[in-house]
Amino acid sequence: MDHLPQFIWHICDAYLPELQFRLRNPGKAPVRSKLPAALENRIKLSGWVKAYNDWFTETHSTDKSVLVLPIEGEMSRGGGWYGYGNDFLIRQLNAAATDTDYKGAVLKANTPGGTADSTPAFAEAVANFRKVKPVVTHTAYCASAGYYVASQSDEIIMEDQAASQIGSIGTLLIYENYKKYLEQEGIDIQIMRAKGSEDKARVNWIEELTPEARAGLQAMLDACQKEFAGAVKRGRAGKITSNEVLTGKMYGVNDALKLGLIDAKGDLASAVKRVITLSGK
Repeated sequence: MDHLPQFIWHICDAYLPELQFRLRNPGKAPVRSKLPAALENRIKLSGWVKAYNDWFTETHSTDKSVLVLPIEGEMSRGGGWYGYGNDFLIRQLNAAATDTDYKGAVLKANTPGGTADSTPAFAEAVANFRKVKPVVTHTAYCASAGYYVASQSDEIIMEDQAASQIGSIGTLLIYENYKKYLEQEGIDIQIMRAKGSEDKARVNWIEELTPEARAGLQAMLDACQKEFAGAVKRGRAGKITSNEVLTGKMYGVNDALKLGLIDAKGDLASAVKRVITLSGK
């Protein structure tokens, strides 16, 4: 239930006011009559996690025995207005792993990537799911953290179009400093630190980076990239033909297939069929 307020609108926008009212005012009359009977009964019988997975399947999948889990927009632990959070998607995937209604899952990825935080946990969840059921990623655009996660699936199928892009196996941090701008505008901002807190918030947009702070950021970036590249190599073992794909470059569908970043070209329906084939059921 802790994720429900954040992701509740994905069930049905039209019923958002009532659902929020029910959560905040248990026992009181709803703002409108009630939820559709099918959805109401499903939630009562199976719980929210199952209801979400069933809804994803009905919305995206061509076969009700294959869960299609959407990875949309910028990825982060908690998600945002456009996409679900990594913690939420991990929960849904873990539930599907033990749900006998599902033979496997398709990760429907349309993402530019996102934060390094929580991406390893999501990738691990996919790798663990793969041990018990087949999981295939389908995408037309999958970059950075999105590929980190997708690389742990059994196979990656890419939409065959000129606009399709995949890759960006790299790590960066954009640091902005407004010190000179503030000086030009005549704005003097000073940071005061308590005794013993001399290292507090040394990375900020007002003060110049100290050599120590810069070295710390570089070390963190290098560690994240090592973690990223290592996961991709493990997930795509025997498939990636060159380390050139680990420099952060994006690739079109033909180059991605040649370099081992993907396994095949196809649409979402073909990815669903592939899961059924891999399941052997």
